[in-house]
Amino acid sequence: MSKKPVFMPPAQELRRKAVNFKKGFRLKLEPEELKRLEAVVEKATDQFTVEVAEKLRLLRSALDQVALGRHGSDQAMQAIRGASLEIKGMGGMFKYPLLTAFAKSLNDFTKDMGAPSPIQLDIIAAQIDALYVVMGQRIQGSGGKIETQLLEALELAARKHKN
Repeated sequence: MSKKPVFMPPAQELRRKAVNFKKGFRLKLEPEELKRLEAVVEKATDQFTVEVAEKLRLLRSALDQVALGRHGSDQAMQAIRGASLEIKGMGGMFKYPLLTAFAKSLNDFTKDMGAPSPIQLDIIAAQIDALYVVMGQRIQGSGGKIETQLLEALELAARKHKN
C-alpha cells in the first residue's frame, strides 16, 4: 500500500451528473460566472438579514404576548419555538454560527415549556436580546470571549430554570 495520496479523477458518470453544460456552470468557473454567483450570494445575504429581522420581531411580539398573559399565549410560545428553530437553521448557512447557537439555546429551553414563570420569561428575553446583538453587530463566526461567556451563562440559566 502506497503512503502517497493518489488523485483519482471522478468517473465520467459522476462528472456528467455534476456538470450541466446547457444551463449550469462548468467545473472551472469563468470570471463572469464567478461574478454572477457572488451577486446571488450577496443578494441572499441581504434577504437573510431581512428574514432574520422579521423573525426577531415575531419573537419579541410573541414574548410580549406571553408576558402579558393574553389569550393565545400557547400559540405565542409555539411561535417562539418555531421562529427560534428557523433562525437556528439559517445561521450556519450564512456564516453566523453564533446566531445558530443562541437560537438553539432558546429553542431547547422553550421546547416543552408551558406557561413560563417570570424568571423563565427573563431568560427568554435575554436570549432574544442576544440574537438581536449578533445580528445588529453582524457577528460572524463564533464571536469572541464575551459572546462565548454570554452563551454559556444563558445555557446555565436555562438548565437551572427549565421545568
